[in-house]
Amino acid sequence: MKRKTTLIMTFIMSMAMLAGCGDSSSKGSSADTSSAQSETSESESPDKNEKSGGGGKSVTIAQSAPFSMGFGQGVMVYENTYYANNFYEPLVKYKDGEYIPCLATEWNSSDDGLTYTFKLREGVKFNDGTDFNAQAVKLYFDNMRPTLGASTNYGQLDTLITEITADDDYTVSFHLSRPYYNVLNDLSMAMPRGILAPAAFNEDGTVNEEYLMDHTPGTGPYMFESANDTATEYKFVKNPNYWGEAPDAESFTVKVIPESKVTAMRAGEVDFIIGSETLDAASYLELSQTDGIKGEVSDFNFVTEFIALNDEVKGLDDLNVRTAIQMAIDKASVAENIYSGLRTPADTVMPSNMPFCKYDTKTPEYNFDEAVKLLEDNGWKDSDRNGVRDKDGTELSYTITYPATGVYDDVVLYYQQTMQELGIEIKTDPLDLMTFFDKIFSQVDYEMTAYISYWFPYDPYTFVANMYPSTDYTSADGIYSTDPQVAKALATMSDDEAKELIKGLYTYDDNEKIQEIYTKALNCANESSVVIPLNYRNEYVVYNSDKVASYTFNSIPNHVDVAAIKLK
Repeated sequence: MKRKTTLIMTFIMSMAMLAGCGDSSSKGSSADTSSAQSETSESESPDKNEKSGGGGKSVTIAQSAPFSMGFGQGVMVYENTYYANNFYEPLVKYKDGEYIPCLATEWNSSDDGLTYTFKLREGVKFNDGTDFNAQAVKLYFDNMRPTLGASTNYGQLDTLITEITADDDYTVSFHLSRPYYNVLNDLSMAMPRGILAPAAFNEDGTVNEEYLMDHTPGTGPYMFESANDTATEYKFVKNPNYWGEAPDAESFTVKVIPESKVTAMRAGEVDFIIGSETLDAASYLELSQTDGIKGEVSDFNFVTEFIALNDEVKGLDDLNVRTAIQMAIDKASVAENIYSGLRTPADTVMPSNMPFCKYDTKTPEYNFDEAVKLLEDNGWKDSDRNGVRDKDGTELSYTITYPATGVYDDVVLYYQQTMQELGIEIKTDPLDLMTFFDKIFSQVDYEMTAYISYWFPYDPYTFVANMYPSTDYTSADGIYSTDPQVAKALATMSDDEAKELIKGLYTYDDNEKIQEIYTKALNCANESSVVIPLNYRNEYVVYNSDKVASYTFNSIPNHVDVAAIKLK
């Protein structure tokens, strides 16, 4: 039986991203405000390059929260998630539309699709000096599978593995119970499938959580060295055993600055800030126009910000009401005016630049007058002149629930004002992150929400798989959705039709058939107006241009890739 609690709050990575795993918790991450005073200011004011930690071979990075849960895999809280790729590496990586070698140099699958065999990179050591080999890979996956549980929020691979064999010192095979089209994508996830050294596990195979509070036992370019007594500064150094190209920075320091990153950046206390969950759009623009600071924006739409409607609530069970709500939202204006042009207006629930995201039907286009007409024509009128439309005793009055991280405030205010003009009353209910997750994901107690999708490489699979219209984790077939918002996305299909469609992701291995499932699901979600996409995030970074020459976003743009920071 699958555990409903396992990864049910995937991607706290707001994130997060965005992501909770099993018993993990998160310190909420809030976007920066330039008026706040630095909580980590120095008692003295050394030279700009000195303050950044050790001259040109070191870089200091600002983030909002400490590494409160340590550095374990699958502990996907905000702080850990965004840095895991610096310490841990997967067997394969995704880059520019294809899967490329990482810790595996080559691979093949059997004709029946039940066995995937990987040749491992030889001569690699973990940063604790132990050998990376087939036995280490087998140990990692054997031990992590029960830790991650049977949730498919990270794809289906863990649920399908019947056995992992170390065929020789540098060959490992994954044996599956049935063919699965997404094996390489699942294995490309540095979190949670970047390989940890055997030291990360106790003798009984359980994760050594105490050890992972202050160790990063991987094969990546960097490793944890130390933290200060107040857990506001963490230092990481080069992995002396790293097999790949040596990164420019000998070390990097993560400085925890919850609310005053602009001040810290201007003062030269930090060299680098990345991500819209860490720095709001206005602060990005302010810093990127400052002498000595450069800003860059990624070109990959990797996550969708949306408003979700509960179609089991009276009024919202009417497709005409939901369609009118979506038609009344000027998504281009949201992207331009709320996010300063740093996001892309969304015309489908999943960005088209993601694998399998092909569709024929887009979401309804912005047309406020037509939205008004649609409501009027279908009997939704303000009969008592109180400013709220009603029909057959039901008023269009709802509460929108969203995380009180500072990320959603402006867009919710815009939504509230727009709906008021449309004749729909919106009350707001901002909640701390864990309360939000409990209320929405566990209690399924909401009328409207503002939130985000999961992000690549977890999407599009995780988002579409969660369109399965049931959250009953006791179902005999073991298929269920862990996201009640997305589970309602196929509202114009019958439940039986929607279940049959999404079950195909658990049945077929043929890419053409899989593409048919994605296209049909996306078309239906686009026209159902239950999940209303607002924009796609394009991440951004600002850095000290006196020290940093350039930065290249990786395939997950909000993840910090220190090895991609080129120094002057």
